[in-house]
Amino acid sequence: MWTCERWPCIKGRCQSGCWSPDGSRLLFTVQGETVIYALTFTNTPGTSKGPHAAVVVADLSETTFNTPDGDIVVGGEIQSLAWDPRGERLAVLLKGITSGFVQGEPGAEPRLMQFHPNFRHGALLTVCWSSGRITHVPFYFLSASIPRLGPSGSPTLPHVQERPADFANQSLFTESTPWRALCSERKK
Repeated sequence: MWTCERWPCIKGRCQSGCWSPDGSRLLFTVQGETVIYALTFTNTPGTSKGPHAAVVVADLSETTFNTPDGDIVVGGEIQSLAWDPRGERLAVLLKGITSGFVQGEPGAEPRLMQFHPNFRHGALLTVCWSSGRITHVPFYFLSASIPRLGPSGSPTLPHVQERPADFANQSLFTESTPWRALCSERKK
């Protein structure tokens, strides 16, 4: 029941896109642009089936963050998007950026990324690098969609000290062996 539409106001071709876990929103990017657009679909009776316009939900123009370890440059043209299965984290792969928040070995560029569908402690992002390495980046958090009840039975916000003990000593970055080595191990 899908239809094709042309939107002449968008200047380039679609570069990437991803659906929200519940299928109500589509995020997409356009070649040569630094923004993320959203289309919202509703099943409300009496409304049209699809959205009438794409809305800009994020502008990822290049910016620099000053950190104690040096400057981190992020932003620019978007290559691909990945939305975690809970709909709480969005990973954005930028074209031509050798710096960013998730980094591989020197000279390696990210090629593919995907969230694990069943990571229980938040979201687990897997990144495949041009060097052949695969990196797993866990994001540990308590889901906003799971209500927590306080002593009175009303919802409460989690405190840092209320996090499960297994979160306390978890690494925020892990790296596996190169995928070529992993493939050759499986052949044996």
